[in-house]
Formats: sequence, C-alpha cells, structure tokens
Amino acid sequence: MKLVTESLETFGADVIKLNVSVADRTAYVEHFSTLEARTMVEALNAKSLGASLLERGEQGDEVQRCSKRECFGVVHVLGQVTLFVCGFAFPVGATEGNFTFLVCIACSYALFKKAYIACLSLRANVEFLMATAMLGSLAQGSFREAASVGVIVTLMDTVVWASQMQVDRLLNNSMSVPPSTLSLKDGSTIETSELKEGMVFIVRAGDGIPADGTVVKGKGAVDESRVTGEAMPVAKEVNAKVYSGAVLQSGFLEVNADKDVDASFQAKVLESVKQAKNSVSNTQVVVGKFAAWYTPTVILIAAAVAAAQEDFKQFLIIIVAGCPCALLGAAPFVQAATMAILAKRHRFLVKEANVLESLARMEWIGIDKTGTITTGQFKLLNMVSLNASYTQKALLQRAAAVETKDSHPLAQSIVQAYTGCLVAFAGSEGLPEITKFKREGRNGVHALIESEEGELERIGVGNADFLATLKIPLEGEAVKLYKEWSLEGTALFVTIDDEIGGLLLMDDSIRGDSFGTVKSLKALGIQPNLLTGDKETAANRVARKVGIEHIHAKLLPDQKANLLLCASHGNAEPVFLEDGLLGTYKRGKIEVGFVGDGLNDCPALANANVGIVMQEVGSQATVDAASAVLQGDIGQIPAAIVVARRSQKLVIFNIMLALSINLVVIFLAASRSLTLWMSVVMDNGTLLLVLLNSLWPLCWRVEPVSKDDGVEVSDTGGKLAYRARGDSLLAGA
Repeated sequence: MKLVTESLETFGADVIKLNVSVADRTAYVEHFSTLEARTMVEALNAKSLGASLLERGEQGDEVQRCSKRECFGVVHVLGQVTLFVCGFAFPVGATEGNFTFLVCIACSYALFKKAYIACLSLRANVEFLMATAMLGSLAQGSFREAASVGVIVTLMDTVVWASQMQVDRLLNNSMSVPPSTLSLKDGSTIETSELKEGMVFIVRAGDGIPADGTVVKGKGAVDESRVTGEAMPVAKEVNAKVYSGAVLQSGFLEVNADKDVDASFQAKVLESVKQAKNSVSNTQVVVGKFAAWYTPTVILIAAAVAAAQEDFKQFLIIIVAGCPCALLGAAPFVQAATMAILAKRHRFLVKEANVLESLARMEWIGIDKTGTITTGQFKLLNMVSLNASYTQKALLQRAAAVETKDSHPLAQSIVQAYTGCLVAFAGSEGLPEITKFKREGRNGVHALIESEEGELERIGVGNADFLATLKIPLEGEAVKLYKEWSLEGTALFVTIDDEIGGLLLMDDSIRGDSFGTVKSLKALGIQPNLLTGDKETAANRVARKVGIEHIHAKLLPDQKANLLLCASHGNAEPVFLEDGLLGTYKRGKIEVGFVGDGLNDCPALANANVGIVMQEVGSQATVDAASAVLQGDIGQIPAAIVVARRSQKLVIFNIMLALSINLVVIFLAASRSLTLWMSVVMDNGTLLLVLLNSLWPLCWRVEPVSKDDGVEVSDTGGKLAYRARGDSLLAGA
C-alpha cells in the first residue's frame, strides 16, 4: 500500500483521489484527464508491483481546477494590486499617478455597493466604515491612502476567502456526491438530476450509486462505508436494497430507482451538510447585537476625538481601527471548521451551528436501547447440553438445522451461531436434513432428524410454553438454569424426543463501545439515561451491563419526548402531559440530548436540543427529525462532545482577542500613533489572526471510544483508561 501511494504521489495534483484495497490487490484512482492511466501503470511497474489496467471508468465531466468566478476574482485582485504599484511610479500629486490610484479605488466597487446597501438600511457595517475612510481620504486629496485602504481590504478578503474555501472543501468532502451522468437500461445516458422513480439505471464497478433503489439484475460488492460506517463491502444481488452515496467496488448492477435523486437518503443528508455552515448560532446572534451598538459607539468616539483634535483624518483612522469585522467572524469561522472536522473524522453531521453549541453545553442525554446501545440483532450468549450423548456443538447443529425452516429472527440467529457467515450447508460440518417440520404457534418448532445411529429423533426448540405443549416436564438442573438465564436474556430449550437436551441463552447483543461510551459521558459530566419502550427486565439487564443508573422503560414515543422536556426543566421524573399539550410545552434551560435510531424515536429526536440519529439506512423520518446524524459508532459521541466544547472555548477566546486588539488600536489611533493605512492593516490583520486561530479544529485529534478496549474520552481528549473486553465464547466438545 505504501509503495502504491509513493509511486502515485509523484504525479502531484493530477491524482485527485486514491483508494487502495489490500484484500483484492486493487487501487482505485480518480485523476485528471491530463494524466493517462497507462502512465500510472508504468510508474507502479517501475516498483515491480506487476500492475495492469483492470477496469477503465467512464470519463467524467472535465474537472475545473478553478471556476470562472474564481478566475475572475484572481485577475481582479492582481489587476488592483498592479494598478496600486504602478501609481508609485509617478511623483506625488502627479495627475497620472492620481488617475491610476483613482482607477485602483474604482476596483473596490463591490465594497462601495455593500456600503450603499448598508446606508439604505440605516446600518453601519464593516463596508460602510471602510468606504467612509476611502471617500474621506479622497475628499482630503489623499489618493494614495484611499487606494491603500482598498488594496489592503481586497488582499485580506482574498486570504479570508481562500481559507473559507479550504474549509468548504473539507465540509463538502464529508459526503459523496452522485455522478453527473448515468446510463439507463435502454442504453441512453441522462443527467443524474433527471433520474426519476421507476427508472432502471446501470451501475458499473467504481461508480457511485446516485439514488436509493432495488437491484433487478446482476450482483456485486458495494462499499457502504460512507452511508453506514461499515468498512466491509456488502454483497448485493437481485432484490437487494442499495442506497445513494454507496460505491460499487466490483461487479455489475441494474437498479430500479425507488426514489427520485433529490428524495434519496444521501441527497437529504448532503443538503444538511451544505446548509450547516450557513446556519446562525446563538453566539453569532449575541455578537451581532453587540456589534450593532458597538459600531455606532466607535463612530461617536471617532467624531469626539476628531473634534477635540480638530483633525478630520483622525476620525477616519479611528473608525477603521474600531471596525468589528474580526469580532463578527469570531464564531462562524470556528464553527465552520468544527462542523467540517466532525463530519470528516467522526462521521458526525451537525445540521445547524446552534446544535453545535447545545452539544457543548449538554448536561442530560437519553439513549434508546434497541439498535443504539444494542445492535438490534440477537446473539447466542451461552449454551449448556444436559444430555450426555450430545456435545454442545452437536446439539447446536441439530437446533440450527430445525431453525433453518423458521423465519423468526431468533431462528436466524441460532442458525448463524452455528454456520457463521461462510460455512457451506454441506459435508460433515454442514447441517443435517430434516423432515416433518412443524411449528407450535409462537412457542417453538420441531422436526425429525436422523441420528448418527440412523434412528429418527424429534428435535425441538422453544420456550417454556413449548415444553407444556409437548408435555415435556421442566425439572432438575434445567429449572435452575432457566430461572438464572431468564434474568440475563431469552432462555430457550432444545428438546430431544420427550426430554430437555439443553438450554440456549439468546439476547440482543450490546455494541462493543456502549460501556465505554456511557463511562465517558459520565466523565464529561453528562447524565446518561436509558429510554426504551421495552419491558423493565430487559431494560434493567442492558442498563446494568453498560453502567446506566437512570432507567425509564415501557415508554411510548410521546412519553419519551415528554420526559426530555421535563428533564430540560430539571425534573428527575416525567410529569406526563395531557394529549395535545406536548407541542406547546417549551424546553427548559438545561440542554438535553437524545440518541435513537427507529421511527418510534422521532418525537424524542425532534424535542431534544441535540437529537442524534444512529443512521438507519432508509429511515427518512428519523433523519428529518434529528438535528445531527451519526454515521459511525456510538463511541464517536463523547469525542464529538469534546470537540464541541473545545470549539466553544475557542470562540470565546476569539471574541476576547478581537475586542482586546480593537481597543488597543483605537487607543493608538486616538493618540496619533497610527496612519490610515496602518489602521487598515491592523484591522484586517486582526481578522486574519482570528481566522487562522479558528482553524485549530482542523488539527484536533480526539480518539473515539474503541470497540475493542473501551478507551474513554476526557474533556481534554485524552485516554483515561483501557478496559479489555471480549465476547463470550461457546466451548465445543
């Protein structure tokens, strides 16, 4: 992998993206058309890698390294700077020099336009102050100073714009973008935006899937890591569901679109990501209100000083020195970088900047059980054989054979417990044939299986009621095990003819990082609460295993939302409201969060300050109701909280930094220690300093809670402790 990367790095920016699959010895390269595939193959073979061109993807639309608007902007900046430099070639006061500076000033037309709009709305903004300074200098005949203000503002705006573009690229790269064109089954090619529900489109190896759909022909391996967070490619064949944003790694698929492109799952989440940086947080609102009073105050101070010193130029210098542009940029720069890094590294998509602040202040969090703390899939936790003639492995083999004919989720889990994912249903290690399969209602199933001696045995799997139906007595050691295991999960009996052959302990398996996540939340000062609609015994069992003390079971969807609202007011227990009042009940001062994954969690997700959905592919309602989408594991939540808290501290620091520098510059300007151009440099330099300081989130590395060792996350992002955990192993005799 290192050799491949080093070989292709020599092509520099011509290689847009490189993914190397060590498992199938394949490198997927996205590159500009100026770099030929043959050239890359030759470079790889120069390292004796034995490379060949496996598949050639369709040539996409030409990728513009710089858009027309960006090119025009660069030319505009270079032209204005050139005019400013040329103006110094003429003597001071020369007509030619003044004209050159005047044209240079005219290049700041965008600034004057914004200032004019501010005048119409009776609002003194940054552009108004700068335009006033430039026009005031012109009125005094200082063409050079007026031009210097325009050039410095343009240069600083360019630096800010370039930095924001870099953040935007990070934000946009957190989601995959559908291809621009695609091929239909009839051989025609259409724009991706024209794809409608019911159309059958073709997906080739390396193509991104543009819309949610169902496979109607072909098979292949699909990389859904950007959709589900699962790194292992998923095999897809006829009737399998595929989702927008996934990539077909190998194979060929014909897919019937279940939804339009704009209505597909990935499109909605992508839109949320694009809108995230444009949302306004509470901090920005407060700073904006402060700036609305701050700017007129600076103008009054400047007028008073200029009147006292009888120098109009001092008025211009002070209003530029007190410009609040850095103050206004203190919060949004940090929040844009933070949301970008949360999406990129932690797969945590925040829809609004306001949610980021709530995440940092969160004190109480409700967590759903099934599918959130647990995987939502039953697993064989333990097994005991009570028949000396059968080992655990042999007994499980026969139970799995019977359950192959049953469609119940528990049946599938029992079969998978024996076969795993790769063992074939044949040979000595396969499953034996069964006959006369019969279901006894919802209690269990049984069938005939030939024993090693050639005799037929009736093997059954079911609950206690199943034993009563078959008139098999529950006695001896089985009674004790049944009582103990019923407290730990679902206890099932395996019967052999007319007696109990053994017991199986099944339960919804807990996610590997759930325990570490709960412990990390407590370390961060957040109270975790289990909110579930399941019965109390199951809720208590799961809560005990992951370390949650506050448990609320048997909750209906509206009751979960009710509890969240009560918690925001500091109530330890919910006071259930009458029907119809839930929507009018407002949140309290305590910031509360909720983590869920199912449709029944929608009311709670919508009523929480921070509603986090564990992305359940295809569940549109949960994503719409939530304020954040977690595409990774639950262990990313503590890391996201740490990043959010750091960003809040950084915002406060930026505000204090901007205010402090502004006050110092105003004082220097009032004491005649600054010229106009120096004041402009100081003001824009402060903005640049705040911007650069705001990029710190891009350097933060906060480790999530690990599945393997349960690494905890502290408020400083450090690793507090390691706790080795492993799944229970079923011993085979």
